[in-house]
Amino acid sequence: MRVIDRFDQYMKAKGLNDNRVTVLLGLAVGTIGKSRREGRDLSKKVVTKLLDYFNDLDETWLLTGNGEMLCEPRVKEETPVEENEEEAVQAPAASSTIEKLVEGICSTEATIDKLVNEISHAHNLVAKSQEQFDRILTMLESEKISKSELEKLLMKKIESSLK
Repeated sequence: MRVIDRFDQYMKAKGLNDNRVTVLLGLAVGTIGKSRREGRDLSKKVVTKLLDYFNDLDETWLLTGNGEMLCEPRVKEETPVEENEEEAVQAPAASSTIEKLVEGICSTEATIDKLVNEISHAHNLVAKSQEQFDRILTMLESEKISKSELEKLLMKKIESSLK
């Protein structure tokens, strides 16, 4: 049995899928599936990332099949990180950040859609008000109502709408 086959067992036990593992570890898309399909095993680099991230996965079991699949979670040791290794160590945190950003974008998109609808509604109300003002102006021009008469009519209208 290959490492990929044992890791498949681990993924099944933990409810993981290829996509989730790929994102968590910052692997190239298709790495796990390609390994499985092509009948080859995972690279040492990928195995190292697996063991670093999934700290309850027993290394001996993963590599040889001997022992138990799960072990006590390993405590990550603080070691100096070289510049090019820093990106690999930060990949899980970056993928979490990316997931949060995607959620934020979706949330923002929904908010924007809601605001666009509200603006459209407000625009329609303003257009209706403008039509009413235009009708009033047309009536005033055709009736030639005096300013004082207009004030009286408007005050009456306001008083009746407040009741």
